[in-house]
Amino acid sequence: MKRILPAIALIAGLSLVGCTGGGDKPDQADGGGESPAAEAQPEAKKLDEAQLKEILESTQVDGQSFEAVDGAGNASSEATKALESSEFEPAKCKDITMNLLNANLAAKGTTVAGTSSDNILSAALSSYDDMDGAQTQIEGASKIAEECSDVKIKTAGVEMSMKYKTFDAKVDGADETSGIVASVEAGGQTAMNLRMVYALVDNNVVAVSNIADVEEATVTNAADALVESVKNAG
Repeated sequence: MKRILPAIALIAGLSLVGCTGGGDKPDQADGGGESPAAEAQPEAKKLDEAQLKEILESTQVDGQSFEAVDGAGNASSEATKALESSEFEPAKCKDITMNLLNANLAAKGTTVAGTSSDNILSAALSSYDDMDGAQTQIEGASKIAEECSDVKIKTAGVEMSMKYKTFDAKVDGADETSGIVASVEAGGQTAMNLRMVYALVDNNVVAVSNIADVEEATVTNAADALVESVKNAG
């Protein structure tokens, strides 16, 4: 299990990347004041952990329910530690991945993650203080897929290959969507083949991926249902 932690960390980075409190503020003009677009932006309603858990566990998808998993953040932290001593090729992908994972750990957002009762899907619901935070999560996932579409990782003497490609994900009711296919190879064999769908709903993000071999529609149907539940809760 420990040998595939870096691969899990990469996937966690894609699924749960958030935004830090520092850096440039997209909603500020050069003169320091707010831009007209920012002034017109409606106030976001952030959902707390209890609300996110209720949404996740009350949503039915093809007769299956989800159960929230405690300690998801700790697992991401352990995977991040494993990445620190790993070698990446190209090297820039380590910096990109670590930045995104660290941003997630330092994010101002609240995230609840869980798995479906039939153990074929995982899902994460994130809510942020503002819409910029949610937008950053979508952009961060796409950044790894675009800039590190083929990366090799060596850790504890084991070499793994991660290959990403994007696809056009269709999620009803979402403000914006992103789809990524991640293939993990170890020892010359495919260890994982994941299809991940991200959906933006105001200042919230729905992320769904398979953890077993399923059709694309199974993932997008779950995203559809969770997006509808998030919209109803808002």
